[in-house]
Order: sequence, then C-alpha cells, then structure tokens
Amino acid sequence: MHTLRIIGGGLSGCEAALQLACRGFNVDLYEMRKGEGKTPAHKTNNLAELVCSNSFKGTQLTSAHGLLKNELKMLGSFLLQAAEKARVPAGESLTVDREIFSKEIERLIAGSKKITLHPEECTDLNSDIPTLVAAGPLCSEALAEQIKKITGEEFLHFFDAVAPVIESDTIDHSLAYAMNRHEKGDSADFINCPLDKETYFEFVKRLQEADSLEEKPFEKGELFEGCLPIEEMARRGTDTLRFGPMRPIGLGKHYAVIQLRAENAQKTLYNMVGFQTRLKWNCQKEIFRLVPALKNAEFARLGCMHRNTFIESPKFLDKTLKLNSHKIWFAGQITGAEGYTEAIATGWYAAWNMANYIHGREPEFLPHGTCIRALVEAITAPNEHFQPMNFNFGLLPRPENLRKGIKKNFLIEQAQKNLSIFLQCCQKN
Repeated sequence: MHTLRIIGGGLSGCEAALQLACRGFNVDLYEMRKGEGKTPAHKTNNLAELVCSNSFKGTQLTSAHGLLKNELKMLGSFLLQAAEKARVPAGESLTVDREIFSKEIERLIAGSKKITLHPEECTDLNSDIPTLVAAGPLCSEALAEQIKKITGEEFLHFFDAVAPVIESDTIDHSLAYAMNRHEKGDSADFINCPLDKETYFEFVKRLQEADSLEEKPFEKGELFEGCLPIEEMARRGTDTLRFGPMRPIGLGKHYAVIQLRAENAQKTLYNMVGFQTRLKWNCQKEIFRLVPALKNAEFARLGCMHRNTFIESPKFLDKTLKLNSHKIWFAGQITGAEGYTEAIATGWYAAWNMANYIHGREPEFLPHGTCIRALVEAITAPNEHFQPMNFNFGLLPRPENLRKGIKKNFLIEQAQKNLSIFLQCCQKN
C-alpha cells in the first residue's frame, strides 16, 4: 500500500491522517512541535492543540456550524468524535476541555498501526511522495519559503487574536448571572457580566484610547474581519460592541453584557467570549476590571496576537485542494478556510481526494448544496481580493427569489438530502 506524507499535526492534519489510515494507507505524519520546533502561539507540543478559543461553535442544524458538524459526523470525522468526548457544558455550543481533546487525538494517532509520527520539521515538497500540507497558519519560515518557491508567489497575511481566560473564583458572581442567550439549552452554561450605560461608555472609551502591542516586522498585514481585536471594534464606533460580542439581546434587560464560557471541564477557568485582543497586558487588566463582576479578576491567560499565513488558494488549488500539477494537497487554515470545524472539514476532504487520486479515480466531488463543497468552492473560486472565510449559510446555493422565511430550512434540507443520497451511492459502489 502507498505511503503518504502529511506535514502538520493540527486539526486538519490529524483528521486527514486518521482518514487515510482507515482507508489502508501508510501515513508519515510530521509535527515539528514534537521535536525542537515552536510557533509564536502554541503553548504545548500536543497534537491538535487548540490555540485560540476552546469552542467549535454551535451544534444546532439551524446554525451554519451546526450543519457543517452534522455533515462531518455523517462522513465519519474522527476529530468531532474526540470533541464530543472532551465536551464541557456551553449551551448549544460544542466546547471542549483542550487538554482532554488533545490527549484523545494523541491516543488515536498512537493507536493506529498505519500512522508513523515524526517529531521533526519537514520542508521537502519536491519529492514524488503524495504530500498534504496542513501546517496551519503558523507554518515555519523554512516551509513557507518552500511553498513560496513552488508557487512563485508571495503570501498574504492576516492576524488572529487570543481571548483572555479568567480564574472562576475571582469572578464576583453576585454581580453576574448564569444564563444562555434566549435561555436555550438544558442548563445555564454561560456567566454573564452586565454593564450599565455609564460603565459601558467608559469601557469603550478606554478601549479606544488603549495601547496595543507593536506589530513585529513579520506580522505586518491586514486584519481578518471575522476575528477583529476588541479594541479595533471599539474604535469603529461607540455602539459597535453592543451589536457585537457585548450585545445584550436574549440575556435580559441590560445595556451591554460580556459573556464568559467554561474553558475546562472543572469550570475553574472561563473564556471572555469574543474578546480577542492585542492590547498590552497591563492595559487588558485595567480595562477588563472596569466590568463590575470582573473588578477582582485574575487572568490565567491574557489576550495576545500572532501571525497567520494563508496561500492564495484561488490561484493555486483546484477543487480537490490539489496544487496544480504537483502531488501536493493543502488543508486547514493555510488554505484560507478559517475556523476549527472548517480545518477538520478540509482535512477530511483533502484525504478523500488524495485517496481517489492514488487509486486512479476521477475526482469525486461532494454534492452541490453540501457544506463542505460550498466551503471548498469559496476558497478555490476566482477571487482578486481573496480573504479567509468561515463557513456560513451565505455560501450555500439556493434558488433565486427564495422567500426569507423558508430559506434556512431549504438550505438545511438540501444539504442533508444531497449528502445522504451521495453516501447511499458510495455504499452501493
């Protein structure tokens, strides 16, 4: 059986490795953090480490990410199964204990007789060995140079910010309340920290005036609109935060609300939802402690900023995520597919296409109207102003003049039906 190579032991790389192994391929999986390699954002050398949030977002079919997760479950995603095992309460969101999740992935990789884990960096893209580059948005400079040579193009860059984490017993629970937005879910899993109008205006003013960390030369680039630092949102207008991460809708009658989400299974740590930031650390402490419930907050982790890199996928990748005439595929955030679930999805999809290619089969695309196909088309279709993209309902095809009231149900039913038919056909063949 063929031996394949995967560069990167993150979400997409691990999903691809497990998928290819279960199809009988031998897989050499390279992860530089297992050796001496490091990145500006990772804290451990664990496989599938979650760097930013610990949430994979919503699980309901009525949310775009819920529909995408359902599709991956139908396709047999290993990492979503692992996420369910590591789940911590967070209403309708699939939120995990980072350590438990990563340990489960380590167990699955180590338990596969088909996967050999190499604790070293791999930058060889000229070999005849079919290779998947799943190095993530923090690939090494050496690998970046090799990709640059083989594509003949410069990279684009965007920034991704990490939200602060607060020690639970330093939250003033007498000034906060437990509630899910619109009281959804069986239990109240979010801690909500309300602000009155006066406090909110002072909070925004301080954010607008606060000092941000100076960008390093290699981090110069554009901000990603889907993950703006909290201070950047504040500078776009006084009410921006009230219609963004601090919106009070569905959380009672308050002027503004900050939500906290469990960071671990023990609920000893809570993440400030949507509060990614690149403020200087002292500024973060001073400003976030203006919130009444957080006046004595101790931070287990403060927000930070790191560089993310992605290739210009529309120029270089075909609709199987393969690089031109090379035996090289790409998956994960380096393709511009932004988000955890999206990384897993592209890892699954690249593995599927690699297997078909090696068996000499014609490319077998997922059906029109499915989430993964829509995501892949979004990152590979011609686009002069390409930017990273989360999966969303706006990517799914639909008839013209479809009434707003039935649009979402139509898209959900279309995706599920088309994928079910596809899977039935695969079983027959």
